[in-house]
Amino acid sequence: MFDDVLGILDKHTEAFRDGVRDQFGASVIADVLDPIRREIEILCSFHEDVQQQALNIAQVLEEARSITLAEGSQQCE
Repeated sequence: MFDDVLGILDKHTEAFRDGVRDQFGASVIADVLDPIRREIEILCSFHEDVQQQALNIAQVLEEARSITLAEGSQQCE
């Protein structure tokens, strides 16, 4: 999700960097584009962590459901 945004930012940053000929352009890269890139990288990492946690929760829920079903079938016997 954020990887696409990061790719787009990198593409446009490189295009901008190729055309930079003065200190103002360099400061736009250093003070605007690079910090935005770092923030997007943080979002990518956070998103990956959330996905992993969601997977872990789904696995625990599945285990809990199977235990509940096993206990329920034993009580019916």
